[in-house]
Amino acid sequence: MSVDATKRIETVIKIISPLEVGICVNHLEQMINFYNEVLGFQLVSQIEVEAGKSKETGFTKGGYTIVRLQTNYGERIKLVRPKSDPDKRSTGNEVLSTAGNVFLTFIVNDLKMALDTVEQHIDNFRTENQIAEVRDGVFLSIIDDPEGNHIELVQYTSLKDYRPDIT
Repeated sequence: MSVDATKRIETVIKIISPLEVGICVNHLEQMINFYNEVLGFQLVSQIEVEAGKSKETGFTKGGYTIVRLQTNYGERIKLVRPKSDPDKRSTGNEVLSTAGNVFLTFIVNDLKMALDTVEQHIDNFRTENQIAEVRDGVFLSIIDDPEGNHIELVQYTSLKDYRPDIT
């Protein structure tokens, strides 16, 4: 991205806090446990939204529960459970096999240690041999949370080369 494009984004969309990602879930408690207990996110809040307000927002007609969990770096995951069961989704065999698939990327300092931590809580690794070096000094593993949402864990030999703005 060019410097001019970066300035334009900052001018048009003024982000004032770290990124938050919402995930529609079926089994709220199981998902809270995974992100809290397995990945180590901190529970921030749990809020019930009534049907009238949720319909007005366009999220769902019947109300929902939203749980906010925060990473040690400040990003938040919002697990959202509608009062009525959401439609089943299909992601295909590969993460990039279906347009619209989303994956969460978490940059970690020790990929092997992260995988050792989550291994007993996931069904399988999408990445062959658990870890792949996709280019020099960039190692990743793709796993799924308990409901099949894709998570990419990445380790950079030199984070400074990838994100000089935060090192």
